[in-house]
Amino acid sequence: MLRWDTHFVSARCTGRNKSGTTIGTDLQQYKLFMWIATALWLVAALAAVVDRDTLNAIAWFGFAAAGALTASGTTERSRGLAYLAIALLVAAVAILMGVFLTD
Repeated sequence: MLRWDTHFVSARCTGRNKSGTTIGTDLQQYKLFMWIATALWLVAALAAVVDRDTLNAIAWFGFAAAGALTASGTTERSRGLAYLAIALLVAAVAILMGVFLTD
């Protein structure tokens, strides 16, 4: 009976050139953009609370929650939280479209 041993081979040993990869910086820029968008959505939600506009506040808090889930990276680790972020975005857009169409 043969036993197959597996071991980790780093990219340094495989002979591939890693100098052209920018995946790490692209991901960092995406997360920075998402944190900025989340902060702006939170400001919009707080402005709606001060204005006593309940539906707008709920929608903007939905955007902020989905942005926080996405920017923190939890949606990359959990399929359920990714679906939650998508559901929050869909619900927030539906509420805002309903509010803007009825006004």
